[in-house]
Amino acid sequence: MLTINENWNPLQRALKNALTQGVIDEVKDIACQLHGLVHTASVCGGRQKTFQDEILDNVNESTFRHVTSPKYQGYRTLAFYVFHMTRIEDICANVLIANEQQVIFEHLWLEKMNISFQDTGNAMTENEMNLFSASINREALLAYRLSVGQKTQRIIKQLSKAQLKMHPEKHQIERILSERSVLEHPDSIWLLDYWQQKNIGGLLMMPLTKHQILHLNDCLGIIKKERKTSQLTKSATSIWQKE
Repeated sequence: MLTINENWNPLQRALKNALTQGVIDEVKDIACQLHGLVHTASVCGGRQKTFQDEILDNVNESTFRHVTSPKYQGYRTLAFYVFHMTRIEDICANVLIANEQQVIFEHLWLEKMNISFQDTGNAMTENEMNLFSASINREALLAYRLSVGQKTQRIIKQLSKAQLKMHPEKHQIERILSERSVLEHPDSIWLLDYWQQKNIGGLLMMPLTKHQILHLNDCLGIIKKERKTSQLTKSATSIWQKE
């Protein structure tokens, strides 16, 4: 099984060092490895299970849609986290780095996913989260995530050394707002200030790789919470049956 300390942290440190030294081929190679680990193995055409595969494979529908995170506001779901980290990647890779069209606006992804949200979801209320999580087409969401991941891999591989030091331009930030990918809400708008302060090298670190591993850990927390609850329920049922 992959572990954060043994498999992720050394690569994250290696990427930081490569960015500091400006070794572009090493930057691209390590960034692709890290990015591949937070997606399903097919993003890179591999067979070895990734962090995403190990965490999200075989999750049942109830856990995916209805079990909530013990962190943050306490009402975020697995469905939300998968969508949220994919939207952040889609925005940053395609608007801020490649200056291209976002994947979500191609191939009717919103319609396929059966949702109306196209922003990052940072400002979702609890009621909106419940509706979103119950309604989203899980298979389409994972297909959208796969498409985003595959395109990001291509974008990373095409980077030049000069691009690593470049910062997002004003028109790119304005485009994110005009496309309603980030909302003018206190829980969302801060993202634009945060991203503007980073160059492309920094965006490779956060959010394209580190942000996703953080939320995959949140997903793991939800799964562990559900398992613990199930075990307690089984224990209580067993005791009741004996009485």
